[in-house]
Amino acid sequence: MSVLPGAHDFVINGANFNTYNQPGIDILFEASTPEAAVDAEERDYSPSCYPGTREQYIGDITNWATASNVDDAIPPLYWMKGPAAVGKSAVAQTCAERLKISGHLGAAFFFSVNGRRKDHTRFFPTLAYQLSTILPDYREIVNRKVSVDRTLVKKTMSSQFRSLIVEPLQELREQGKNVQRRPIIIDGLDECGSTSAQMEIIEIVVSSIRAGSAPFRWAIFSREEPHIVSAFASFAEPTFCHSVFLPISRKADGEIELYLHGGFENILRRRNLLHLSSSWPTTKQIQMLVNAAAGLFAHPATVLRFIDRHSYSDFAETLKAVLDPISKRGPQSTSAYAELDALYMLILQRVPSDILPSMQLFLQMVLDDGIDDNITIWFLAILCNMLGISESHFRGIYHHVQAVMDFQEYPSPTLDETINPEQSFFDQDLPSTSKFSAKRTLVSVHGAITFRHKSFYDFLRDPARSSSFCVTTPAMRQNLFNRLIQQYHHYTSSYVIQGSRLLLRTSMAGSSASLSWPQGSEFVDSYLKPVAFLGISFFLSHDYPHFRPFLEGLPSSSLQKLAEFDYRKYLLGLIMLNDIGTSPCSHIIGLRQAGVSRTNEGSEFIQLKNYADFDPDMFLTMVDKLDSARVIRPYHPRFGSSRATSILHTVSRRRSSGRKSGLYKFGHGDKSMIWYWEFDTEKRYFHEFKTVNYEEAMAFYKAEKFTIWDVDEDGRSVEDEGDSNVEADELEHRSRYGHEATEEQAQAQVDNEDGQGGTKIPPETDRVTS
Repeated sequence: MSVLPGAHDFVINGANFNTYNQPGIDILFEASTPEAAVDAEERDYSPSCYPGTREQYIGDITNWATASNVDDAIPPLYWMKGPAAVGKSAVAQTCAERLKISGHLGAAFFFSVNGRRKDHTRFFPTLAYQLSTILPDYREIVNRKVSVDRTLVKKTMSSQFRSLIVEPLQELREQGKNVQRRPIIIDGLDECGSTSAQMEIIEIVVSSIRAGSAPFRWAIFSREEPHIVSAFASFAEPTFCHSVFLPISRKADGEIELYLHGGFENILRRRNLLHLSSSWPTTKQIQMLVNAAAGLFAHPATVLRFIDRHSYSDFAETLKAVLDPISKRGPQSTSAYAELDALYMLILQRVPSDILPSMQLFLQMVLDDGIDDNITIWFLAILCNMLGISESHFRGIYHHVQAVMDFQEYPSPTLDETINPEQSFFDQDLPSTSKFSAKRTLVSVHGAITFRHKSFYDFLRDPARSSSFCVTTPAMRQNLFNRLIQQYHHYTSSYVIQGSRLLLRTSMAGSSASLSWPQGSEFVDSYLKPVAFLGISFFLSHDYPHFRPFLEGLPSSSLQKLAEFDYRKYLLGLIMLNDIGTSPCSHIIGLRQAGVSRTNEGSEFIQLKNYADFDPDMFLTMVDKLDSARVIRPYHPRFGSSRATSILHTVSRRRSSGRKSGLYKFGHGDKSMIWYWEFDTEKRYFHEFKTVNYEEAMAFYKAEKFTIWDVDEDGRSVEDEGDSNVEADELEHRSRYGHEATEEQAQAQVDNEDGQGGTKIPPETDRVTS
């Protein structure tokens, strides 16, 4: 699946470009994450230390980064650790800014659970590209290497580090061009999307230091997570790794007080009221806020944003609302986050009752259901249309939560002059490059939103902290499920199938008629609508990475509603939106971007890229749950959903060999699609396809089972004749034990299982048609 509700995972299929002559440095740039740099525009409002605060930490790090290494006295690795909300990222940002201004910075990567900045596969290409901008000789070598082998940016992290960083620097040394030692700043390592990748990054960095293969000093900022502590444990000797703990400490009180004074002055200055700063807020009020912060900079930052959204006439009342609970609670709680949690509660409690239900659904979607440590940046064009939230309603929500959420409003899209804005996106003959560019522009038309701080994310996930505002409870999941079901039927009712395309019903004047937040141009809205529709479909599909845990706690009656979906419109919409072609990045069986997808007319074929990621027991458990709830039904082209088909599935699952397979139907009648899957634990592969024409799809799969996803440089399929014997064996094996058995074989199996003969197999009454 390549249409996702979150910006970080949005993939466009069918945009295959001929890049034979593309410079290697451009390929490296495309594989990098520019927004992770210290001075990236997308991080323009990233936290940095207020002048006069954290000077000791900043001075220590910048001095370490720039000091001469006499007698190897300077540890090559600097680890600043600490809990959430103490200001680690602000220190990292300020240090990186100062080092860049002084000309010492080598590179910097600011991880974030928002968007692409959590993607570890882009980490070393990003560092390499940044280094290429300051080292011309290095740039020439990297450009040549990537031009010769464009797969360098797609290899493992250790291979990327060796090919893109170590080997070019070695080549420079061999040419007598030594590179001076430079610092590399890595912030938020704990926000990298994979814990195993976090540990691997540490191992690669440490190994390179020990081998002397790269002239860098590495400064890493992260939470003190157990696995990171474990990775650092064997490298903590003082001569190698300097470790500093940034605590939740009263020692920060003076800096927080300075930060608050500056923040309140800025609020008044923006309103030309700076002359009032001597009387508001009072010294006593400032001190109460300092005490409540308890060393957490996230607390005063949230207070300032909360007050700043009001007019001056409301300042006093709003500040009083913050301070009154603090004074009543008396001595600080044993929890370091008690006051911060109380502030978050205050913000949410002041949301009006007519906005609160939609706000909670909104927060739950932005939280990505809180199943794992993953904050998402959401494009509002998708999010609001998925939930049925209008522009005015969204702005009402944001007005009340802007202290804890960040909204980036983008300008209206600039369309190519060849585009007719009054015509549907799908009716215009656009070059592939224009279509690819337009898709990326259209999906972000209304801007993006995400949480301002991970502490609010943690708060919403934990019912002990957020109480009735927790968005991970069964009740909240049920509410979200019901809203998405409602929106799903809203969208499917506005489409009809004509051939293999989805078209608006003739009674609808345009795509904007069924959007809760249209953009106003048919070209834009005709694209936003299927993206929202497929986003809902995907969120409620077995392919969604959080599908199984999302449904935990929901009654079976809720799950059974999925059986009434129009799966045919879902599949045809997917193919229409993504175009015919191959995508290297598809979601599969609960795994993010783990599959390679190829779409034909009426079918999508997916292959798992790395079988090591596959959990057969989890997958079969998920299949059983869908089957027991009648969301899917066993299917055979001759027997349909009869008892014979169920027996065939049981036989397939009981086989002693490593190969398992399944053939199922989603939906009913002309709303159905067929789902086939097979995996082999011995040969280590997983394949699946979804189709509205089973006979054609299976014939294609039989003919090209192991070559479907092979593409040449232009994205065209490549035949692999070397697998012909293996293919014959596999097909013969399936015909004897799988779902290609003859009618007589199936009848015999029913007789054997029932202990009786003569069982009549009902005729197929619900066969999928093309």
